[in-house]
Amino acid sequence: MIRKCIAYIYSIAIWGLLAFPATIVAQEPTMSREERIKALERLKMEDAQWEKATSTYTKNDVPIEIEKMELPPLSIFLDAVTENATVKRAQSQIDQVKNEYRLQKREWWNYFRLSGMYSYGRYNVIGNTSDEFTPMYQTTMSSAQHNFNVGANVGVSLGDLFNRPLKLKKYKYSIEQLEYTQDEVMEDRKLKVLEAYNAVTEQLATIKAKAETAALYNAQMKISENNFIQGKIDIISLSLERARRTGAVTNYEQSRVALHNSIVLLEMLTNVKIIKDK
Repeated sequence: MIRKCIAYIYSIAIWGLLAFPATIVAQEPTMSREERIKALERLKMEDAQWEKATSTYTKNDVPIEIEKMELPPLSIFLDAVTENATVKRAQSQIDQVKNEYRLQKREWWNYFRLSGMYSYGRYNVIGNTSDEFTPMYQTTMSSAQHNFNVGANVGVSLGDLFNRPLKLKKYKYSIEQLEYTQDEVMEDRKLKVLEAYNAVTEQLATIKAKAETAALYNAQMKISENNFIQGKIDIISLSLERARRTGAVTNYEQSRVALHNSIVLLEMLTNVKIIKDK
């Protein structure tokens, strides 16, 4: 959207430069020095309006010295891929299945049952006793006793016993598949990081040349303006110089915006901060 806006402003500026009022062009050979200065001031006002409109889309978000920025080594960005949420989710799924696999390996403990009991108490035994010479009488016996009961039981299901190796293999296969999935996610992420890194590197290499070109046209523009005031060139030649200068500056501003967007994309892919906060 920003690039389209800049291109739109650039096209308007070019048409404005080339479509300079015909009356001025017709009068240009007979224009005095004062008239040339006034015409040049009007041209500079147009330049100021164009630069103000362009800066609205670029200077607010794009750092001024972005073309002088140096990227960290590629290895830092590739190592940061492991901190990505998608990669972490894949690793979490592997850990979950590994935990289930460990639980499955320990299920053979379920074949064994242990039982135990302990009791302590005082026991009273009441009895009736009699014989032919003695009437019936009641006797009581009391004692404290400790009771222990310990037992063990083993029960094995034949189905579980024979299917156990297959269940364990199932978990192994699941872990392998999840590890392959994680590798695919990391490879895909690294390819995106590599593409973004190469884009930033390429744009950093070209933006310096575009900045030098824009600076060269700015310097050439001052010479052309002086030649126009002295009557060495006409208004059409000056307009063409302004159009070239506008094209170079617009191309440079578009490159700055594209570089900023590429850096932001690389930051989002790796969570590595490149543009320092103001």
